[in-house]
Amino acid sequence: MKLLSTILFCSVLMTACKKNNQITQNSSSICFETTFLNTNIQDGLMSVFFLNGKDGFVTSYNGGIYKTVDSAKTWSALNSTTNLPIRDICFLNSNSGFAVGGLNSCGGTGCIPPGGFILKTQDAGQSWNQIFTPSNKLEITSVYFINNLLGFCVGDNVIYKTTDGGQSWTENQINNLGGKMMKIKFSDNQNGFIVCLFDKILKTTDGGSTWQITSPQKNIGYYSLSSSNGTSYVSGQGKILKSVDNGISWNELATSPSDIYDIYFTTQNIGYAFGRGNYSGGDFGHSYGSMYCTDNGGNSWNGNGDFKDVGLIQAVSFPSSKIGYAVSGNKVIKISIN
Repeated sequence: MKLLSTILFCSVLMTACKKNNQITQNSSSICFETTFLNTNIQDGLMSVFFLNGKDGFVTSYNGGIYKTVDSAKTWSALNSTTNLPIRDICFLNSNSGFAVGGLNSCGGTGCIPPGGFILKTQDAGQSWNQIFTPSNKLEITSVYFINNLLGFCVGDNVIYKTTDGGQSWTENQINNLGGKMMKIKFSDNQNGFIVCLFDKILKTTDGGSTWQITSPQKNIGYYSLSSSNGTSYVSGQGKILKSVDNGISWNELATSPSDIYDIYFTTQNIGYAFGRGNYSGGDFGHSYGSMYCTDNGGNSWNGNGDFKDVGLIQAVSFPSSKIGYAVSGNKVIKISIN
């Protein structure tokens, strides 16, 4: 890691975990309550994954992986073995997990882009090993496992697949994509989607053996997706899209928020959306965080884009239908649903 991350890692190991300052905001008007937690992590957080209400992980831009065992009150630094951005993380169980990331570019004359990687842990995150490096210098943006053996990663225009729990990976390049792959998720063991920039969505109906490219014709980029009980939702730069026919057609939800970086639906009707909110104004202003919810399948939304305690909300993880955790900057937002 860079010097700052190294200092932080040593400090955490020597002093154990520090208590975070908590700022609680009652947001019952938007279906849930939020608690903003200062993590004391000196880096921008990129992804989050919680196994349950207490045990979870976040990753950072400078290669950090951090773990909590007390509902995000305190965090300990883990040895990720990289100083490159870790863009996504997931766990199969309490011990086995994967993290992916990398960079496609670099600065300076003659520099060689570091590319991407897949990391794996088998001891609850205490140690991580790099198990795969793409043949071309491409960062990896998302990871998803259908079961303990079958998993996928995506980056740029390549799908990486394993059938043996990550011991080996095959690379499937998708031509004529035009935009970077951002997120992969499956609704069951056969049906899955990959959302991309430049108005592209990939779909599989055979467990990832083959993929078809579709375009909703909205001329925007997509960041995230969520499926429940045969209904799928896609979010991104524009309005949220909804499909009730497994991605054959997509309808724009006219009253939905825009610039949503992550969504999660607990049922086909109840869902939550997080992203970039309103601009503070001025030449050196910044964007606030946005949080929304729906209980009628996206026909209407409650929430706002004026959460001033945080900026852009990057990612969210729901270990249950009643609790979730989101990341923004170096803060974690605990979401409690009544």
